Amino acid sequence: MIKHILQIIWNERKQNMGIWLEFFLVSVFLWFIVDFLYVTVGIYTKPMGFDTEHTYIMRLGILNENSPEFKKEESVQKEVEQLLIIQERIQHNPLVEVASLSFHSSPHIGNNISHHLYRDTFQTNFPVLERAVTPDFFKVFRYKAKSGSTDELVQAVEKNEFVISGSVERLLFSNGESAVGKEISLRKGDSITYRVGAVSKGVRYDHFNTWDLYFARALSNKTLETFTGDKINALEICVRVKPEEERDFIDRFRSEMTEQLRVGNYYLSTIESIPENRKIFQRDDMNNLRTRMFITFFLLVNIFLGIIGTFWFRTQHRKGEIGLRIALGDTPKKILEKYYIEGVILLTSAIIPATVIIYVLKVTGLLSYYESFTWGRCLIGFGITYLLLALMIIIGIWFPARKAVKVPPMEALRDE
Repeated sequence: MIKHILQIIWNERKQNMGIWLEFFLVSVFLWFIVDFLYVTVGIYTKPMGFDTEHTYIMRLGILNENSPEFKKEESVQKEVEQLLIIQERIQHNPLVEVASLSFHSSPHIGNNISHHLYRDTFQTNFPVLERAVTPDFFKVFRYKAKSGSTDELVQAVEKNEFVISGSVERLLFSNGESAVGKEISLRKGDSITYRVGAVSKGVRYDHFNTWDLYFARALSNKTLETFTGDKINALEICVRVKPEEERDFIDRFRSEMTEQLRVGNYYLSTIESIPENRKIFQRDDMNNLRTRMFITFFLLVNIFLGIIGTFWFRTQHRKGEIGLRIALGDTPKKILEKYYIEGVILLTSAIIPATVIIYVLKVTGLLSYYESFTWGRCLIGFGITYLLLALMIIIGIWFPARKAVKVPPMEALRDE
């Protein structure tokens, strides 16, 4: 059968050349669409490395000096003690599971501090986010060590050691060497080094990034001194609420804790849901993604209609041939099978050079903006493209051919 079909394709090569060229161009174009969807969905659905469900971020305010309740001449050390009292009171609230203090560390806020990290002759080629946190920060967002334990990260910060992500470990330590117990520094050749106490699993920046380079260090009392006074708004109080207590949490917490959190000159200023912050933080990315998806869907529909239309028209003009084949003893099933195979052979002959063209473009640097482009990714893209086009071919042949094979042979031949 294959030899017979190849003979037919060769005999009709002038007509098939146009279809082959259409397949070749559509394969390349559709690959870009499929690759975009494959990469975007792959990044978006990749584990974030933390959990923000039932979490909130609180910030404190400070009384104006003109306020009758303002207390003058509070020492910095006294203000730090007041901040720790506030954290403790929040932690002991029956609605709250765990609470932590941090600086530029809460997810989905867009404020960051970054450094390069160094170890002997190794260094991180990309900025590494710094997370200054109290130990319970890892419990609030459920970070996991490579071993799967959260307590391992908590204990490292309690001992004033660094926690680094697995990606940082791979950049600074070669051949799979463990970073735990080793020393790293924040400046090249610096005599001040910091011990790595634990390595965490990857923690992504957001749903549209694969960036997972970070290190965490203890938010010490000395560091807290820099957030007292007018800078208090930069301090993050992150809490995880007990799931059964989340209903109307913000209103209930304010009614219960507003007075208790009036310590010194500090007061509870804002409470925000971190999942809601995520929606706001990623709004532009989501709108951009929706626009791209709409354009992609529009292009897919046009490709779909174009390919189906081509084979629909082609099959309609073969009514006479179908009638003749049935008259000569072919069954409708056999006729459809031959046409399917013919279409798939034409598609295969076009998609192979299209695959080579895409990879050559990558090798020559013309697709350099495609990060992490690999031969495997190229083949996956073309595999999905191949299946989509094959499905379009089958639909384009099946519907008109299904009707044609039901027409009596003599009537089909008379129309021809």
